[in-house]
Amino acid sequence: MATDKISISKSFSRFYNLLRLDKKDVSAVYMLAILAGLLQLSVPLGVQTIISFVMAGSFSTSIAVLIIMVVLGVFINGLLQVRQLQVIEKMQQKIFLRYSFEFSDRLPKLNIEKMDNYYLPELVNRFFDTVSLQKGLEKLLLDLPAAVIQVMFGLMLLAFYHPVFIAFGALLLIIVIIILRTTSPRGLSSALKASDYKYHVAAWLEETARVIRTFKFAKSTTMHIEKTDKLVSGYLDSRTQYFRVLLTQFWSLISFKVIITAAMLIVGAMLLVNQQINIGQFIAADIVIITIIGSVEKIILSLDKVYDALVSVEKLGKVTNAEMEESGSIILADSKEGVAVSFVNAGFSYPNGSKALQDISLSVPAGSVVHVAGSSGSGKSTLLRLLTGNYKSFSGSVLIEDVPVGNYQLDSLRAQTGILLSSQDIFHGTLLENITLGNKIPMDEITTLANKTGLEHFVRSHKDGYDMVLDPTGNRLSNHVKQNILLVRALLGKHRLLLLEEPFEHLDTSCRECMIDLVKSESNATVFIASEDERLSSRCDIVIDLNKGTIQKNSA
Repeated sequence: MATDKISISKSFSRFYNLLRLDKKDVSAVYMLAILAGLLQLSVPLGVQTIISFVMAGSFSTSIAVLIIMVVLGVFINGLLQVRQLQVIEKMQQKIFLRYSFEFSDRLPKLNIEKMDNYYLPELVNRFFDTVSLQKGLEKLLLDLPAAVIQVMFGLMLLAFYHPVFIAFGALLLIIVIIILRTTSPRGLSSALKASDYKYHVAAWLEETARVIRTFKFAKSTTMHIEKTDKLVSGYLDSRTQYFRVLLTQFWSLISFKVIITAAMLIVGAMLLVNQQINIGQFIAADIVIITIIGSVEKIILSLDKVYDALVSVEKLGKVTNAEMEESGSIILADSKEGVAVSFVNAGFSYPNGSKALQDISLSVPAGSVVHVAGSSGSGKSTLLRLLTGNYKSFSGSVLIEDVPVGNYQLDSLRAQTGILLSSQDIFHGTLLENITLGNKIPMDEITTLANKTGLEHFVRSHKDGYDMVLDPTGNRLSNHVKQNILLVRALLGKHRLLLLEEPFEHLDTSCRECMIDLVKSESNATVFIASEDERLSSRCDIVIDLNKGTIQKNSA
């Protein structure tokens, strides 16, 4: 499976841009880390001084003061670490809050035309990377900086005992940095691949659950297991490649730890024997070395979290960086009259190259009821979709009130357009929420329309009425009831344009006639009804017969 090639520098850049949103908190964390690192190194210096006094063979007030200062330093260091944890926790909560609202705000505004190749419910699974990002943030801002600072300060402190310490430490640091820089791009690439497969496995399991009856009643099929096996194998291969990179980096840091320990102890012992340092300095150097070893171990254990954080930023970016729909600047005037609609040599092709519409030219006066007829695949749905403003890459012109549809503010256009397309559905929420979509609409308007469409019978048959909670996609609802809910949603409010795709599907003949009368009498809106039902033609002002994307017949 293909994975976009992403450089590690770009990933760090995106992560840095995320941190910039909490610049003050990040600065506070780093400042606290520096202070904590310095206080941590005050312990060996204090111990060195205490040993020097003890070697003199007396217990003076100075020793007591030093002991108190060392203990106080350890306590303050602990306070600083607690404060760091508090700041990090605040940032982690902000990350979840920020991505929750960003996903919620952006999803309805995504460019549907560009996102046709994605199954959005599966894409939204990337939201769970916020958890990995939260954990990675703690390592990147807390453990990793503290460990790096302690290693750097530790080597600098050792340099005061003898110049050979800093030369040797600097050489080892350069070697480790080179190894990390050369292996990190491969590590990120393999981590992204493993993450891709992880989501593909989750998507397939969700799909299996969605069509569970299909597999339950299948004849001895193992396809669901075979597909799972293929995806899991891809995940394991990618994960193994990723772990190999981690092992290389782990071994480089372990080698650094072993060599620095051996070298510092050997050199320290030689300096002590040659009386170039005293016993207090030697013990202090040992404590510093132990601190460096502990810090290097922290870095080793943090590496996988660093990759997790970078991968999470990339995965979340699949939604947060997705292309948004473009909106114009013209506001569609509020009016009780319908809109005039024109198509001038309009054509449209989907991303896969299939032509949906070709050279469509027609003029629809305001207030007309138009039946867009034709068999399945003739282009009926696409013609309606061009009027929603969702699709921009069409040829020719699509005009509403003699203004190109792309020039209108989408909010303004949709506020005066009632839309019922086959891609719309019921969501998990109350019946009232499904009808109003959160808009403040007087209850009497809702009940009046529910009575006219027959939905009121369904409402009265349930004790919770409009507060009943509907299942996702309208599970356990009859097709008739679902169609009524969607029709009420489309007709509710004041509209200048109605776009209805198979609005009377699943309705019996008597209901269908009532619905047609309702749509025609509700307002002076211009109405487009896309339907294969030929009986509609006699009830409409204009009939457009489409065949393979072209107009075969246009009768007004």
